[in-house]
Formats: sequence, structure tokens, C-alpha cells
Amino acid sequence: MLGARTTKPPPKKRSSIFTYSQVNPSPDPPGSVINSIPNKDYLINATLGNSLSDDLHDNYMPGLLSLIDSLDRPILVHLRDRRTIIGCLSSIDTYGNILLSNTVERVYAMDFHADIPRGIYLVRGENVALAGEVDLSSEDPDKAKPLKQVLAWQEAERLAREEKKRRIRHMSYEAGILSLDDTLEDEFYQ
Repeated sequence: MLGARTTKPPPKKRSSIFTYSQVNPSPDPPGSVINSIPNKDYLINATLGNSLSDDLHDNYMPGLLSLIDSLDRPILVHLRDRRTIIGCLSSIDTYGNILLSNTVERVYAMDFHADIPRGIYLVRGENVALAGEVDLSSEDPDKAKPLKQVLAWQEAERLAREEKKRRIRHMSYEAGILSLDDTLEDEFYQ
């Protein structure tokens, strides 16, 4: 028949990118490792595409894009230069750049903190060390102190660290041990 149209059936939708099909329908040889695993079919299905893992794969987004569920919620961002920023997540892109509104920079000293208002804040993705949603209602209000007091404590802690370094260098010099150059020292090893 000329002019008759043939329609193809619609393609089947796959629930997951992982499917399991048995390549070799013959049973495993006796004594094989796979026969010794209890519930082997459950393990294979769990790793290759049952409904539980389908839900996990469908909702998973790698890296900072997983924060997309936190839009218009408060998040805490710890930067590579050790600053901590808390603000309402307004936008995020594929490069991990984060736009925050109603932002404060939180400074810590002696188990207390103070907030410095920053307004709208754009954080470049490469500067983010850690980011996640935060519950501000569960904070201890006794830990919040005035900014001037926390900054003074922070400066006192910095001076104490420098004094400790100076004493260690002096003791090393007296013992005849050469200390490392300041450029080689890392703040994580204090």
C-alpha cells in the first residue's frame, strides 16, 4: 500500500541509567565466590537499579549543585581563606558561584561569635571550601557576643599564637636546631 503511514511504538522509558541483564544465563559454577554471597540477587539489584537506588540517582546532583534544594534558605559557607559567611541562598550556577542575600560574616574567638553585616554577597565557586544549609533557630544565644569584644579576643589569640611560634624558634635556636622558613610553615600545624 502506497501512502500508508506506519507508526513506530513509543520508546520505553527507562527508570534508571543502570539496568541489569544476565549476560550468561547458565548458573554460576559450584564453589564460586558469587554463590557464597547471601542474597546475591538483592545486592545486584540494589547496586544496578531497583526503586530505592533509582530515587537516589534521580535526585543526586554533584558538588555545590546539591544546594539547589536550599534556595531561599539560610546556608553557611566556609571559604578557603577561613572566613565564614552565613546568608540566604539566592542563586547558584554550574561553576559553583553562590549569590547570598542578607549576609553576615561570622567571626569566632574563644568559643564565642559575632556577626558583621555584609548585605548581598557573591562568592566565587573556587573559593568555597564547605557549604551547607544551617538551622539558625538551634543556635545558642549565649554564644553571641558584641563584635568589638570578639575582635579583641581574636587579636589576643593571634598574638598568643605568634608568641608561641617565637618561643619555639628561640628554643630551637638554643638547641642548635634550624627552624623552617616562615614561608614553609602552615597555619594548620600550630
